[in-house]
Amino acid sequence: MVRPLPHVETKINYHSFIAELKTVFDPVLSAMRSQDASAWRGQAWLGPCKQLKGVMRSAGTLGKIGWGSLPVIGPAMLVAGGWLAALPVWLIVLLTVAVLVVAYWIMVIRYTGQMATIGHAHFHIGAFKAKRPLEYKLWAPFLHKHNASFEGLLHFVNSLFYATDEADVRSILEYTRGHMDAVQTEKEEYRTARDYLQSEVEKHERVIGYLVDVIKSVNKSLYRLANDCMNFYELDFVCAFTIYKVEGDYIRKFHDRGTTGASPEIIALTEANAEKYAAVYVAMLPEEEDGFSYNSPFPGRTVASYRMKMFEETWIWNFHFDDSNDKALKLTLSNDVIEIREVYRLVHAFSLVLQKREMQSKAGRGIVIRIGGE
Repeated sequence: MVRPLPHVETKINYHSFIAELKTVFDPVLSAMRSQDASAWRGQAWLGPCKQLKGVMRSAGTLGKIGWGSLPVIGPAMLVAGGWLAALPVWLIVLLTVAVLVVAYWIMVIRYTGQMATIGHAHFHIGAFKAKRPLEYKLWAPFLHKHNASFEGLLHFVNSLFYATDEADVRSILEYTRGHMDAVQTEKEEYRTARDYLQSEVEKHERVIGYLVDVIKSVNKSLYRLANDCMNFYELDFVCAFTIYKVEGDYIRKFHDRGTTGASPEIIALTEANAEKYAAVYVAMLPEEEDGFSYNSPFPGRTVASYRMKMFEETWIWNFHFDDSNDKALKLTLSNDVIEIREVYRLVHAFSLVLQKREMQSKAGRGIVIRIGGE
């Protein structure tokens, strides 16, 4: 059985509720929005002065009472008067000033409390914000919407429930359409942010996977090194590579792993070749500069070159990879997850170890060679 919605009752209840809110809250919101939140302290200190007239009137009334004739207060006043008469004049003046200052300070505190009370005649938004910050947070959203009021909400509800002409209906439709457009825009912004974050997560997951692969390869090579069977041709942790040695005015290739073999065996160290080969460019750089560069020998192919200081020699390590090789791109040309210098230091360290082993095998085990790195 389908039950009809109580349309009429809902309209009447909410209409009356909004009308009550308008009467109670609109004056409060208007007062809050019209006040400068930073200009309340001066008013707090000067406010009690405005109340002194009433205080003096009360003091005049109290002064007509014959306090000395009272059974308890009278003797107390005589004792206090005698004690004060024995004090120096300067001390009496000082005590009087101190009492007045303390009394006024108490009045300022009391007045500030009134300023921080919603609905009080002395209410001020600055005092309310400073003394009751948690309550202020509840009201802050209303204060930032300067044109919003319960009066306007009531007018909108009246137009919605009791539309009488074409203009009212058109305004309702325009409002609804604008609200839907705003919601759709916000939805698109959230979707864009979500897609961006998702792509970033996927990118970092891929790079972490690349690092895991490198760690596995390094562990395997360390075991092979311990078993005395490791060589240069298994240092392809990242991608294919070539190694050149600087020899005077040229560089000579002496290791090639995984490439097509098209790299020249010997390349002269000239300005023309430096523009063509990244290996020549980094070989000709001053020693104090970072020996790293890359170039594209042909479209879709990249060579990243890194200069390494070896034992009394200088080597150039070249990473060879296609631009579609995301792993090589991330580990040799990007600092997104790991600094690329650390990848270069890894191959440099293994190169030093292998070169040291070769030198020791040629010169004998008795020679001690110190290993260092850039």
